[in-house]
Amino acid sequence: MSRDKIGVDQWVEQYDQRVTRASGLRGFFERASKRLPVWGWLIVLVLVGSLLPVLTTNTFAIRVAGNIALMGILALGLNVVVGYAGMLDLGFIAFYGIGAYVYAYLSSDFTGVHLPTWLTLIIIVVISALFGLLLGSPSLRLVGDYLAIVTLGFGQMFVQLTTSLTRVELPGHDKPVDLTGGPNGIVNLDPLSIFGLRATTVVHYYLILLVVLAVSTLIIYHLYQSRVGRAWRALREDELAAEAMGMPTRRLKLQAFAIGAAFAGFSGALFAAWQGSVFPGNFDTTLLITIYAILVLGGLGSLRGVLVGALIMIAVPDVLRNAPLAGTLFYIGVVVTLFAAIKPRWQAVAVVIATAVFGFILRALLVGANPEAFIALKATGAFISDTVRGWLPIPTDSVTIGNYAFALLIVAVMAVSRIKSGLWRLVALVPTLYLLIFVWETRLSVEPSVTRLLFVGVLLIVLMIYRPNGLLGQRRVEIV
Repeated sequence: MSRDKIGVDQWVEQYDQRVTRASGLRGFFERASKRLPVWGWLIVLVLVGSLLPVLTTNTFAIRVAGNIALMGILALGLNVVVGYAGMLDLGFIAFYGIGAYVYAYLSSDFTGVHLPTWLTLIIIVVISALFGLLLGSPSLRLVGDYLAIVTLGFGQMFVQLTTSLTRVELPGHDKPVDLTGGPNGIVNLDPLSIFGLRATTVVHYYLILLVVLAVSTLIIYHLYQSRVGRAWRALREDELAAEAMGMPTRRLKLQAFAIGAAFAGFSGALFAAWQGSVFPGNFDTTLLITIYAILVLGGLGSLRGVLVGALIMIAVPDVLRNAPLAGTLFYIGVVVTLFAAIKPRWQAVAVVIATAVFGFILRALLVGANPEAFIALKATGAFISDTVRGWLPIPTDSVTIGNYAFALLIVAVMAVSRIKSGLWRLVALVPTLYLLIFVWETRLSVEPSVTRLLFVGVLLIVLMIYRPNGLLGQRRVEIV
C-alpha cells in the first residue's frame, strides 16, 4: 500500500504521470507539444495563417487577422514587463505611440525625411528602448499601485502632448512649429519597403505581421528560457528574496522596461505604416485595456496565452458586427456552455427542451391575449436566429422592455448562482435562459458596440471566478 510522503506535494510530483495518462484530443496535443520544438510550432502557425488570403478575398477578414497579429506582438512586449518581471506598467501604450510617431517623422512629408524602412525600424527600436530606460529609471523604487500610477501618468502625458504640441516656439524659428499634427495627426506615411519589396495591400501587411509575430514569439521564448528570464520570474515572485540571493534587481527591471518598450515601439511602427497615418486617439486608454485583457484572458506569463487571448479579444468583437454570424455563434455558444456546465448531459437537454416549451406557452398566452402589442422582427438571413425570432413574442416597445429584461436577467443570474439545490437550480435556469435569449434579440444583437463591451466584461468576470490564472496560465503550486 502506497503512503503519502511527508513534506512532498504529490500533485506536483506526479505531473509527468498525468501528462502521460492524458488521452483523447488533449493527450494528443500535450504529447505533440513535447515532441515538436517551439520553432516548429511557429512554422506551422505561419504556414496555416498564410492560407487565409488563399481561402478568402474578404479584405475585412484579412484585416481582422492582421490586427490580431499586431495586437499579439504588442501583448508579447507587455508580457515581458507584466507577465515575466511582474511590474504593473500602465503607460505601455505610450511606447507603442512613440514608435508610430517616430516612423511618421522618418517616413513622411511631414518632416521631409524618407529614410529606408530597415534603418527606420532600427532607429525606432533603439529610441523606444531608451524611453523604456527613462521611464524605468525613476520607477525602480516603486512597486504595485505606486508604479501603476506613475506609468499611467506617463501614458496620459504622451496623448496630451501629441494632441497639443502644434504651436511650439523653437530656437531659430520665427514662427511656432507644429511637432505632432495635433488631433489631425500625420498622414500619407511611406509604406514598408524592405529589400525592394513594397507592401501596398492588406494581404502584404498581414503576411508581414504574421511573420513578425512568429519571430517575436521565438525571441521572447528564448528570453524566457535564458538566465535573464529565470531571474525575471524570481523577481516577480519575491523581489526581496531575489535581491537577497544576489540578483541585480535594478538592472533586471531596466532590462524588462527596455525590451518591452522596444517590442511596443516596433509594433507601433508597423501599425503606422499599415494605417498610413497616426493620430493621438490611436493610443488612448481603450487600447491599454484591450492589451491587458489579452494578457489576463490568456494567462500572465504564457506565450500561448498571449496568442489565444489576442485571437479572442480581437476576433470576437469584430465578429459581433455581423448580425447573422453573431446570432449563430451566440446560440451555439449558449448550447455548448450548457452542455459543458451541466452534468449529466441529459439534464442540459432537459433544460433546452423545457425552455422551448416555456417559450411556446408564454407566446401563446401573451399574443393570444393582445396580438396588437407584439411585432415580428426582421429576418437576419441566419436560420437559427430567424427560428428563434419566430418563437419569441416581441413587444412593440422592445427597447424599453428589453432594458428592463436586461436588469432582470442580471438579478436572475445572481439568484441562480446562489441556489444550492441541483433540482431547483435547473428549474430556475429555464426562465433565466429565456430572458437571456429575449435580451439578445431585443437589445444586444441590435447594438453591437455595447454588446462587445459587455462580452469583454462578462468574459473576464467569469474567467476570474473559475480560472483566475487565465485560459493557459499556469496555476501556482508550492511544495511545502
